[in-house]
Amino acid sequence: MPSTYTLDADACLGLVPQRCDECLKACEQDAIDIDMQPEIVEEDVGAIILATGYDLYPIEKMAEYGYGKHEDVIDGLQLEQLINPSGPIGGGVRRPSDGKVPKHVVFVQCVGSRDPELHKSYCSKICCMYMTKLATLYKKIVPDGHAYVLYIDIRAAGKDYEEFVQRAMEESHVLYIRGKVSKIFREKDKLMVWGADTLTGKKIEIAADMVVLAMAIVPSEGTAELAKSLRISTGPDGFLKEVHPKLRPVETLTAGMYIAGASQAPKDIPETVAHAGGAASKAIGLVSAPELEHAPTVVNIDELICSGCGICIPQCPYNALKLNGKDVAEVNEVICEGCGVCSAACPSGAIQLKNLTDEQIFKMVEGGLSTTTKGGIEYARKI
Repeated sequence: MPSTYTLDADACLGLVPQRCDECLKACEQDAIDIDMQPEIVEEDVGAIILATGYDLYPIEKMAEYGYGKHEDVIDGLQLEQLINPSGPIGGGVRRPSDGKVPKHVVFVQCVGSRDPELHKSYCSKICCMYMTKLATLYKKIVPDGHAYVLYIDIRAAGKDYEEFVQRAMEESHVLYIRGKVSKIFREKDKLMVWGADTLTGKKIEIAADMVVLAMAIVPSEGTAELAKSLRISTGPDGFLKEVHPKLRPVETLTAGMYIAGASQAPKDIPETVAHAGGAASKAIGLVSAPELEHAPTVVNIDELICSGCGICIPQCPYNALKLNGKDVAEVNEVICEGCGVCSAACPSGAIQLKNLTDEQIFKMVEGGLSTTTKGGIEYARKI
């Protein structure tokens, strides 16, 4: 992909009456419009791909680690920015407090994740690898420095991932300690990292110049509101829910809406790329098909029984029900996904799922109990 650039609004002459327009002449793709104004665009689409990304767990909730109180406690993204050659210091490692090169850096993994009692119960998946990368880069920039990685478990599940961790240990001499950090506090010009070695049961105490935290990954801000407006299910951790984790990993219960990347769960870059490709192929297959197919298991409403109470209408997660001119419920079979919520809510029993009526279910039960006694079948009918 071609590189993209940010615009310095204060320096660009195109934002003042005396504009140079040189960027317009240089852009071969005519991608620059200096006079463009913000606008809201409405489009009718056949498919939607939700790639909402992720946010980091609010580091302010980890008061025991001293973030905000101690300048030299930073997160992985901040260290990434420091090391980046195009970053604020042109590539390098400096302590935020005094600009000195840190000789002892502690990398703390699973900060906020894998902690069901206080924070997030799930694994953020990418922390093990990017902390290994940052520790390795630190050792290249500061060869005489000491890097300590405190971890719960190393989860290096990917091509050459385990080998990368081994190289960090053996070639870069990054010291891995299986332990949990309980407290970080300042003592003179050092950050004292206290914890416990979970292999030996001994106390850990490291005098560090800088501490880097691998914060847990959480759904991006606004994901819950977006899921609610699109009527898409979310899991217990707030990530968007797929239909089936193995057979339909990019599809949602709402037809035509697909999820990609970290909107579903924490993912690294290769997995995100593969997941996004799957979502794109599903969307292309939907909008390019000459005919659309729909599962026949939709609800059917018996108008002779329906009383028009309207209880089923707000229960439908797909807005497939409404009251017609006869004051009875009517279903849009194209939108209906056959979830059965309205059938369960109907007080008069007027709503039945096509191809899955009560009588059909009884027949299935009878077939399954065909080897049992007649009393068993009658008992199943009563249930």
